[in-house]
Parts: sequence; structure tokens; C-alpha cells
Amino acid sequence: MRKFLYLLLFLFIAKNGIAQKPYGIFLKTNLLNLIAKRPSFSTEKTIALKYGLELSYNTGVLNWGRDYEYNGFLLRAKMYAYEIKQHEITPFFGIYTGNLNKTIVSNNAYVHPTGYLSFGNDRNFKANSIRSGINIGFLYIPAKRFLLETTTGIGYGKYFNIETFQGSDAPKGYLDFQLTLSIGYSL
Repeated sequence: MRKFLYLLLFLFIAKNGIAQKPYGIFLKTNLLNLIAKRPSFSTEKTIALKYGLELSYNTGVLNWGRDYEYNGFLLRAKMYAYEIKQHEITPFFGIYTGNLNKTIVSNNAYVHPTGYLSFGNDRNFKANSIRSGINIGFLYIPAKRFLLETTTGIGYGKYFNIETFQGSDAPKGYLDFQLTLSIGYSL
């Protein structure tokens, strides 16, 4: 009997989730993540065409003065300013939380032989982190199934499971800044 009730509850939720046409599920990728030589993937479920819950996976490698490799998941909760409609720019704001695994190798510190002049830093570590913050952005649906989205987020990340490579002091946390320019498809 319990399994039957769970089945009915699941079918009811599935039916109502599908009935939220024209927009219910968005599949997206962040074009700016291609700078980091790897794609990102996101899926968002809209609720009542005014709220959204997005799950993202990002991975990348940057080699700009230091070797920086990262990967992690992000969960965003969004509230749209008004109902999502085609051919209209819809602003949103929300909160996010997630994890990020980082490996940073930077050996660009210079110390003058006298010891009085130095610049740059050596930063070699591998760590996991938990991050959270706020975000704002805009969603635009120019065609029936195609979408564009831009998001900016700022928050704080706290490191744990830190492995330092050169015996230097381990970092405690970091400012988490996000900038996305996504294209996607609406199911």
C-alpha cells in the first residue's frame, strides 16, 4: 500500500512538473568556461515560471602566470522578477552554494638577495572548499527553445582538506566571484 501511495505521489509531481509549459527545464553551458579549456553543464528547473533551481558542474584549467585547475558543483536558487516570457529580458536574483576543488601551482615570487625587496608569491596547494553567496542576472529567450543568460555572483569560500606543497602557510578562504554567459535549450 505504501509503495502504491508513493507511486501516486510521484506521478502527481511528475504531471505537475511537465504541465509547467512553455518553460520547465533549461539545459545550459557557460561560454566563458571555454577560456578554461573545458565545458560546463547546467540544468535548471523552473517552478511556476517565477522561481528556478539550477545545478551546475564546472571544470577547467587556466595557465595565466600560474597553473590553476578546478572542478566542482554549484546549486543556485533563483527568483525571477516576473514570469518568464519569450522575447523579454527577465532579471533574477538568488543565492548559491557548492563545492570547489582547486589545485594552484605558482612559483613566481622574487626575493632580492638582500631580503629587503620582494614581489609575487609562491602558492602551491591543493584543497577542497565549500562556497556560498548571492547572484544576480538576466534571462532572455529569443526563440521558442533557445535561451541566453548572464549571471554575476559574489560570495565566500572556506578551504578544508588542504595539502600545501612548499610548507607555506595554508590559505583559510577566498573571495568567490562568478561571471557566466550561458546559452541553452529549453525542454
